[in-house]
Amino acid sequence: MQAIVIAFVEDILSAGRLKHYAQETERQGGLVICADSGGEAALSWGLHPHLLIGDMDSIRTETLAELSTQPNLEIRQMPVEKDETDLELALYAALDRGANEITILGGLGGRLDHTLGNLYLLATPRLDQPEVRARLLGEREEVFLLRGGQQFQVEGQPGELLSLIPLAGDAQGVRTGNLYYPLKGETLFIGPTRGISNLFTSTPAEISLEAGLLIVIHTFGPKDKPN
Repeated sequence: MQAIVIAFVEDILSAGRLKHYAQETERQGGLVICADSGGEAALSWGLHPHLLIGDMDSIRTETLAELSTQPNLEIRQMPVEKDETDLELALYAALDRGANEITILGGLGGRLDHTLGNLYLLATPRLDQPEVRARLLGEREEVFLLRGGQQFQVEGQPGELLSLIPLAGDAQGVRTGNLYYPLKGETLFIGPTRGISNLFTSTPAEISLEAGLLIVIHTFGPKDKPN
């Protein structure tokens, strides 16, 4: 089941790509979950969320009141002092409701600590299930996490950027297809920036990993030459 999890960053209300994706997911019967002030985006985009979860310390009172009139919305108030962010709780709620294709909207940009935390959230053990795929979607990029022993494909256009960044250690046995700089079972070491700014030569890009964790960042829009 498809699900979107909506967080809030400053420019999300004007994010056309995210708005279109959210509306299309709802139209197709996908699950819509908002983390706290992610409800602001849902209301602005005309969505009807299934769940609003968080400590409600950032959503406006009038927005919360308007959303509460929607008959099929569950509002789950959480304590302010807790170990998880509102977005983490929203992600787990999507998993608990059976979602296996999860897109997080509003998880990129804004505060740097939040952005880094959201990237690391892709590495949570709860997402380490073969049938589950999660990503962060922004206006300019999408972000995936590849675990050791996995392989997947990323759809893109020739000339678009794709970067591979090791997370929490070396990424061993990296193999790629349909990229300008091919990797053939090589190691991307933690620290150096070798995997930045590869290019799609055709689609889909193919990536596999023997061991470690690998962040995969696909930047939308063509670039003539890699840096």
